[in-house]
Amino acid sequence: MKKQLLLLVFYVVATTLSAQVFEENFATATTGGDLEGYNHWYVSLKAAEALGVSPKIQEGTMFYTGYIGSNIGKVVFLDSLVGKTSDTQRISTRMVVRGNDTLVSMDGQKMYAAFLVSILPNSYTSFRDFFTWEGSTTSSFTRGRVFAKLIAGTNDIQFAVSKNSSSSGVYVESAVLTGGVNQYNLLVLEYDAIAGTNNDVISLYINPDLTKPQAEQTKLSSTDIQSDYASEKIKINVRQRGIGALVGGIRVGTSWDEVLFGTVGVKDVENKDTGIYSYGKTIVTRGLGEVQVFDLTGRKIISKISNGRMETSLRNGLYIVRFKDERGKITSGKVYIKEQ
Repeated sequence: MKKQLLLLVFYVVATTLSAQVFEENFATATTGGDLEGYNHWYVSLKAAEALGVSPKIQEGTMFYTGYIGSNIGKVVFLDSLVGKTSDTQRISTRMVVRGNDTLVSMDGQKMYAAFLVSILPNSYTSFRDFFTWEGSTTSSFTRGRVFAKLIAGTNDIQFAVSKNSSSSGVYVESAVLTGGVNQYNLLVLEYDAIAGTNNDVISLYINPDLTKPQAEQTKLSSTDIQSDYASEKIKINVRQRGIGALVGGIRVGTSWDEVLFGTVGVKDVENKDTGIYSYGKTIVTRGLGEVQVFDLTGRKIISKISNGRMETSLRNGLYIVRFKDERGKITSGKVYIKEQ
């Protein structure tokens, strides 16, 4: 039964707003094969960033509670031996296409790239970047550089972020994540395009509490003076530069909610003709019947009779609802609970 529920969860989640979010979970990639050449990933067009070898695909998934990109597909392995020196560093790039539309930067727009990452124990012990935005179609124009490092002699790690600088004291460092090696982390990279010159802001959210709204999250923000994206066609990079890591569950879009939860705003995306939706913490169904609510791991949280409007005390996040009416007909849908 639980296997069926998990399949239901992943089916409903995977079909939510797929056209508005770019998703990369490497699900159909060949295990052990190159990332480059799969699903339009390619090596950097800048010669100095096209050295070494392509990252490889590995079996396995990563999980982060409440994140819609969890437990799907495979992961890409970034080899710490590649890029330790400049003569082997390598960038692998993917254009961000949502449905039939390429994501283009523009003033007044925010862009979000969420992804899961596990930093491996053989990583470099000074900050090296491993994930960035990319703006060039002919060379390299990186912005939003996400760094990591292993604390020497420990299992502790740190992350850092900059707009583009790799200079100590310019990039903004996180607190030490004690015992962070081999742990699953959710990172959300935000690009805030502000009208003006050389003033766009890059922010990094590290393991956000997805029961809280974005405004209550802690973030690192970088404002180092670098040129801004204008109307570039946006791409993402994974970079091999001495950080060993597994990366997966990548989602890119223009709102916090759609990238992390697969929803836009507070109200649910319509569940076709199921009649299941929510507002605030209230779940609405079509009339009297049994309502079961599951989290994204398939765990049943609520099972009770509802008259069509059921108040809950659920924490903010995405849930799956199964409704059995008085005639025994079962319908399922997703709801996004968010306190108003």
